[in-house]
Amino acid sequence: MRRETAIVLLLIAAVLLPMWGVASVSGHNSFETIAVQQPENSTLAPTGHFINSPTEISVQMAGILSWLGLFAIMGFVGWQARFINRVGRRGEPLSGEEGPLPDVPSFVESEYRSIVAYWPARADLKGVWLVGLFAFLSVLFAALLGAEAFSQSRLQFLGVYTALLCFSLAELVTCYTTYFIPSIEVAEERDH
Repeated sequence: MRRETAIVLLLIAAVLLPMWGVASVSGHNSFETIAVQQPENSTLAPTGHFINSPTEISVQMAGILSWLGLFAIMGFVGWQARFINRVGRRGEPLSGEEGPLPDVPSFVESEYRSIVAYWPARADLKGVWLVGLFAFLSVLFAALLGAEAFSQSRLQFLGVYTALLCFSLAELVTCYTTYFIPSIEVAEERDH
């Protein structure tokens, strides 16, 4: 799998690096500086930041950064799917031929559908700790996001808290799926 990953990364770099070069030498958009007026005793700081970021960026570079973000999200989703399969399907699967499988709804098997492989939910202490940790982080970042949105509204903090909330929710769903939901492979007869 590492070879395929390296090939995909090389293809992405081969496409995006020339695009970045063209975008960096092309003309930039004209920007106007807008002054933010705020009273001296106000806590509202819409331009408050903790990360030095550029004050202007061209439309071409913004498009390339958007593509990089999309590729990163797709890579993250692929890594999560691989984690679920590697950890949740560890060990030898059970089959329905040896007897009834635990916790399988009746609609899963029918005259034309049968279970090929069944991995029971692990439900171990590690899963409990991981789900608890990411549930706590989700609540924490949701509270920070709400407090920031209803108070000082500093734009960079809103983005960081939103990203961390989305990440912790994604990890919460991944850990719950991996450790507490059985994995079932089903074969079905089709007419076509």
